[in-house]
Amino acid sequence: MTMPITPLFAVEFEPFVAIGLILLAFVIGFAVAANYFMAVARVVNAHIGQHWKKATVLTRPLLNWERVNLFLALEALRDETPNAFRVIGMGYVNELTSALAQGMSRNSPIEYAVRPTSLTTNVKVVMCGLYLLRPSGLAPFAAMLSRTSLEVMAATAEQAQAALDRILAEAQKRNVYRGQVLVVEQAGYAPTGDGERDFQIQFHDLPKVAREEIILPEEVLKVVERNVIGLLAHAEILRRAGRGTRHGVLFHGPPGVGKTLVTKYLARACPTYTVILLTGRQLRLVRESCVLARLLQPALIVIEDVDLIAADRSQNFDTTLLHDLMDEMDGLGPKADVIFLLTTNRPRILETALAARPGRVDQAVYFPLPDHDCRRRLFAHFSQGLDLSGVDIEPLLEKTEGASPAFIAELFRKAALLAAERGERSDPLKLTTADFTNAIRELVEFGGMLTQQLLGYRTDPDAFRGGLGFQAG
Repeated sequence: MTMPITPLFAVEFEPFVAIGLILLAFVIGFAVAANYFMAVARVVNAHIGQHWKKATVLTRPLLNWERVNLFLALEALRDETPNAFRVIGMGYVNELTSALAQGMSRNSPIEYAVRPTSLTTNVKVVMCGLYLLRPSGLAPFAAMLSRTSLEVMAATAEQAQAALDRILAEAQKRNVYRGQVLVVEQAGYAPTGDGERDFQIQFHDLPKVAREEIILPEEVLKVVERNVIGLLAHAEILRRAGRGTRHGVLFHGPPGVGKTLVTKYLARACPTYTVILLTGRQLRLVRESCVLARLLQPALIVIEDVDLIAADRSQNFDTTLLHDLMDEMDGLGPKADVIFLLTTNRPRILETALAARPGRVDQAVYFPLPDHDCRRRLFAHFSQGLDLSGVDIEPLLEKTEGASPAFIAELFRKAALLAAERGERSDPLKLTTADFTNAIRELVEFGGMLTQQLLGYRTDPDAFRGGLGFQAG
């Protein structure tokens, strides 16, 4: 009789295979159970009171600059939620329903980014995270702040809409940009789903200028203040009387007469206004700046050298920005609490549909070259830290007729430099008539017509010759 032969390895390894299979089944079962208990979907279902597939999701595209305000709003509502669940990291998923369908785990790390909240402060904001919230007055809801959108999920459409409205209201209340001085920068992103181009906002350090530092005829300064500060002070009265508060003001005059200085003074004199500056490369972002002004009104939009984008159409090869500006000024409407403050050295080349049309520019203010009294005040202002006891001021006041404040400021700096070069070391620094004579000669004769135009000085080069004891070379 032949006995069956059992392979040796089968006899020796069958128990180990069985144990391995048992362990594998245990691991798989544990993983399935862990995935179930740690899944985001499970806590979302428990929080909103029904399966997420039956809930309503509202999606709002997210602009780059909105993230910090929405984060602050969600954190505030989390503070209002009793026994609030921790923020759940959502990894690189940008859609809440996709994450729930994939059975995403609650163990994903939370990604943060640092965003400024002022010139000197920053906050660490969530880039992609899920909040489970139940603040007072609202049904439980989930809110996901992702890289591209804000999504709100609740049991019903009405609850989801109420939650979204509350988040946006809290973001508006905590807006870090309100009342600040801002510049708009182009973001490196494509247009959002609703057609708005994304942009970034930078806080700007605008020096405070006191009224006493502005040397203009008093009647000119009063007109300026009435058309900006006055509108702010009496805005409510004007609104009750049915008068609009949207306003356009144009500052024009020679270079160096103080237009920029006055805009700095006005910006700081209106602390409740959000100031949006457009100069240089920011001029191409007129539309984005006006979008921001609508959201942050009351707002003051300052456009320096507006002639760079608003020249007459007959001389302007690209009128895109001109039409953007006119469309936005019209589109804001008379009830918008926005003031446009435009400056230019070349008012004659401006498009008449902008500069000569009420409803766009309502008030033009001419900044004149300083008269004799203003030049005396300028001399007193720029002589701080200097000893002018050896200088005959009166001839200087006469010889600087037609000079701008910028020219006089440079005259004093040049005279001080010449005094230092000749060895003067007194404190305060003592200047002589010769210092001013040589300073004027250097500015006028060696600088030529270009320097005179840049600093705002009369264009007759013979006006100075021989007047202060030197012979023109």
